[in-house]
Amino acid sequence: MDNILKARKGNKKAIKEVIKENAEQIYKLIFLHTKYEEDAKKILVDTIYFIEENITKLDEKQNFILWLYKIAIINTDNFLEHIGMVEKNKSLDNYYYHEKINLYEAIDLLDVKYKNVVILKCYFELSYEEIGEVLDLNPDTVKIYFRQSLKKIKASVGEYL
Repeated sequence: MDNILKARKGNKKAIKEVIKENAEQIYKLIFLHTKYEEDAKKILVDTIYFIEENITKLDEKQNFILWLYKIAIINTDNFLEHIGMVEKNKSLDNYYYHEKINLYEAIDLLDVKYKNVVILKCYFELSYEEIGEVLDLNPDTVKIYFRQSLKKIKASVGEYL
């Protein structure tokens, strides 16, 4: 925790140490969204650069780890939108239900707002309040998104879930 305090004050060595300590988690979060190692690495580099440049602007009350997740998600979503991999109205309804799909594919078919909630809840085990902080959503909205996501995933994978 001491490194985080030093990093918030602009200590370059502490910033590098904090990033090093959290780089694997940030990479996992990005990779779960992209599924491509090269894209995930590129986004990670951009995310690390942003963190280095902006860590001193972080509010003392803000949870540092949740802030890292938030930056990673914003950078990932921007990258995916830029390269045309994210469609705003993507829906499971357009998927051919007669094909067997796995859980990863089902998550990929969710709208971005639902996908972010599912990944943060299921893979990173964040609370609804923490997810709300990362995504700038009310915790009740997060609960609704999560429940809707589970219904859509269950409908797409049926008995395999």
